[in-house]
Amino acid sequence: MLRVKRSRARSRFAAAVVVALGVCALCIPSAAIAATTPQVTGPGTGPQPTGQGLGSAAALAGKSCTENGHTSFNIVGGGPFCVNPWPAGKNNGGATAQGVTAKDVKIVAYIPDESRSASGTGASPPKNQATGATAKIADTVTDYQKVYDYAEAHLGTFQLWGRTPKFELVTASGADETAQRADALEVINKKPFMVFDMTGTSTGGSSVFSSTVAARKIVVVSASTTATIGAKQSPYRWNYGADNDAGTPLTAAFVGKSLAGKKAQWAGDKGMKSKTRSFGVVYPTSGFDLGEFQRLLTQNGGPKIAQAVGFDPTNPATVADQAPTLITKLKSSGVTSVIAFADNSLMAPLTAAATAQEYSPEWVFTGYGYQDFDGFARTYDQDQMAHAFGLSVLSPYTANAPDYLDVFNWYWSKTQGNTFSITGGMFNFVYNAIHYAGPTLTPDNLQKGLFSAPAVGGAANGTIAGQSGYGKTVGLPYDSYALLGSDRGLAYWNPNVTAGSQAINIVGKGAFIYLDGGKRYGYKDFTKTEPKFFNPDGAVSEAPIGSLFPSGTVSPASPCTECPSSGATG
Repeated sequence: MLRVKRSRARSRFAAAVVVALGVCALCIPSAAIAATTPQVTGPGTGPQPTGQGLGSAAALAGKSCTENGHTSFNIVGGGPFCVNPWPAGKNNGGATAQGVTAKDVKIVAYIPDESRSASGTGASPPKNQATGATAKIADTVTDYQKVYDYAEAHLGTFQLWGRTPKFELVTASGADETAQRADALEVINKKPFMVFDMTGTSTGGSSVFSSTVAARKIVVVSASTTATIGAKQSPYRWNYGADNDAGTPLTAAFVGKSLAGKKAQWAGDKGMKSKTRSFGVVYPTSGFDLGEFQRLLTQNGGPKIAQAVGFDPTNPATVADQAPTLITKLKSSGVTSVIAFADNSLMAPLTAAATAQEYSPEWVFTGYGYQDFDGFARTYDQDQMAHAFGLSVLSPYTANAPDYLDVFNWYWSKTQGNTFSITGGMFNFVYNAIHYAGPTLTPDNLQKGLFSAPAVGGAANGTIAGQSGYGKTVGLPYDSYALLGSDRGLAYWNPNVTAGSQAINIVGKGAFIYLDGGKRYGYKDFTKTEPKFFNPDGAVSEAPIGSLFPSGTVSPASPCTECPSSGATG
């Protein structure tokens, strides 16, 4: 049996990269919404809450509204869509929901046990930028609130309708179900309007805790919220990170429309090249609905899957051992094109096993588990990777691209303040949600507000930054309760080029090359024309920073004259 051993160093490298990419998933570059003409409506937008006024004449004429229909944040026009002005002292309805008064909104932050390190969340630990030491999460909350309150007061970035978010921290007593239920009861008794689960990003958060709290009609934001859970517990469940379910419809649409019925021209086996594609699927036996994938594939004009082979993702130690058997089944079924819903822990042994068995199909990438990260793909069998193409959740490397610290450092500078990526995600969600909910703050209006704001970035406005949005605005065949992950780039692997990798720019041999300069595609954007994979015309491994902006021009920074970054006292 073929075995592919992973050294401790490589495992640590993989973990570090996933953390880095998970942090990026919490970041919505202001560039993706800056420097363009007003876009105040869009596909899939729902009705607005009463009084919100997104796109109204009053909103667009407001002193904080810029030419692109957005307010400003760290860059001009980089804030949310403009909504109605709200004169100081105007009646906002007072106690419109539990945890809401005329002046305050009660938010509970459910945080990990800091004695065990917040790195267990799937993000880098909180950091004191002055000393480099690990910071307290409570200090990061204090420092982020100063950033957001400054932007609201000085730039009019957010319309809070006379209210201010007030944060209270509750520490998780443990990760097991009993502890989560006990913690949920403690939080429920505090009667907040909203709870933000900070215990995980890529690690999935606290699902039992979140479901229990949401069942008591309290808004919960957690990485554990899936499309199914969001719909079931609507309007109380949200996810500020990536929609891990989106890969199913996006891949089904791409394969069904753009690849099905055509020759397997990119296979390594010459005998396959003249054959009509026969698809196989490699998929995890937990967290993936194979039946739903087949249904959507058929709906998009695709055939019945010739062979589906599942692997157990819950036991990483045995993943490599499963690879030879999976390959044997695919090869014996005459599969010409392997659709891979598998991360780097399986892709390396899977491609090695294919070469060992003299099997050289097309490899159709889906972006699952950051399989498309160059740093991972360089460890896969390169003979097989020469025939790899498909969807990428990532974008081409962009030098000096915005990251999750840009907003924070705009106010604090790179040498001051206590920062934590999940804290930044919490503040972005909370302030945007209140902004769009209108003066009558309720869970229903929070949902209505987020569903009424058009998607931005990527497929929504032609930038290479990933699309972000909620509800039907991102074009998926269901309401999305997660902010990110709703579009993909088209890319193919070049094993011979030396280039930097996406996101963290690790230079090495081999890179994904993105078609059309890194253009992004949503569920409804794929066509019957097969993309020109392995054609260098217009394809890139690195993109200019202007490609992050709808206008193609970098937007200027907003002033922060009374900030610590300008010498003031925070």
